[in-house]
Amino acid sequence: MEVLIIDDNEEITDAVKFFLDSKDIECKVINDGREGLNEIVTQRGRYNLILLDMAMPQFSGYDILKTLKTEDLLKSENIVIFTASSTNDKNIVDFLAAGAKEVLKKPVSLDDLSQLIERYRHNLTMV
Repeated sequence: MEVLIIDDNEEITDAVKFFLDSKDIECKVINDGREGLNEIVTQRGRYNLILLDMAMPQFSGYDILKTLKTEDLLKSENIVIFTASSTNDKNIVDFLAAGAKEVLKKPVSLDDLSQLIERYRHNLTMV
């Protein structure tokens, strides 16, 4: 299993990566939105799960999702919106309708993270 985390908060990404490493799950962390988009596009289908923060400077998770939706790549990736923002946000609802798989709210419990990992462990693409 491979997980990609795109989030500018290094404390969060370090903690999640540490947890995933302890479970022998390969994890790549990218702390920049543009680099994260490039990774998704160039490595299409590689990751079983992509955790995407919405609030990043310069190029946000919203920008990534809009680009993927425009290029018709959003539904083919297992992108989980990883956010401290409200799940009632119309943009998040729109992205879920467009193909983002679900929302994981921060702060995340290790139990919730474990359950999420198990849901995507054996599925290269969930539709």
